[in-house]
Amino acid sequence: MSESALKAFELLFHLARAGSSSLARLSRDTGWDKATALRYLNAMEKKGVVERRDGDWTLGLALLELASRVPVTENIASRVKPVLAELARATAETANLLTLVGSDLMYIAKADGGRALRLRSNPGDRLPLYCTAGGKCVLSRFPAPLRAQYLAETHLVAIAPKTITDPEKLAEEIERTLRRGWGIDDEELEPGLICYAMPLDLPRYGFSGALSVSGPSGRMAQAQDEILAALRWATMELQESLGGGLDDGEPEVFSPGRGGFRSTDWHRPGSEVYE
Repeated sequence: MSESALKAFELLFHLARAGSSSLARLSRDTGWDKATALRYLNAMEKKGVVERRDGDWTLGLALLELASRVPVTENIASRVKPVLAELARATAETANLLTLVGSDLMYIAKADGGRALRLRSNPGDRLPLYCTAGGKCVLSRFPAPLRAQYLAETHLVAIAPKTITDPEKLAEEIERTLRRGWGIDDEELEPGLICYAMPLDLPRYGFSGALSVSGPSGRMAQAQDEILAALRWATMELQESLGGGLDDGEPEVFSPGRGGFRSTDWHRPGSEVYE
């Protein structure tokens, strides 16, 4: 990358941290002379990348247009695939990457463990939060008022004989998920299927969701400790490699359930079966 481009990015990231800044402050904080800083700012202003407001400089609306064109889930999925493949190999079960979409959980990437009997799922399949391990992980990260809203407004339909349909019992299960750091779907979505999941938050990428491992109940229950250990490794590896943390004062891009929840008619995709 050219020196000029690096200088432009330096100014943009400074404005992102500061929110807005005068030319004098920009010059002082970056060590640039005012004339150089102003030359770069004027060039970026022509493209709408920065703007002048009340005498100060701030990020421009053109950045919103650029950001809206970034396929976040596709970029995250491509970065997660190597770790997801290793997770599937280590557990010999199906590993999934899931994210919150509206009030549902959506598969965005998967890796098979090579077993003949395995869960068949496809990127784009959507499931309710309350009867999935990944969904419980996402709910456990909700602020208490938002979680209460979800429990009050969601119609808890019995998807399987063991689906939790009592809001109080579901609230207790979400609390357990929060305390221990992992969630379980104990045949609540599909008889004979158990799924373990851990939350995965990557605020720098605007991503919030979960990693999960699914398989037949007999195998999964017997290998619970090993699977949870593998999930913990995969989660930590991704948070470290993808820079999941935010610096102090850095704005968070993603807000789960923004705008609240509405009761919607959803259904379990027909692809959620064994093959």
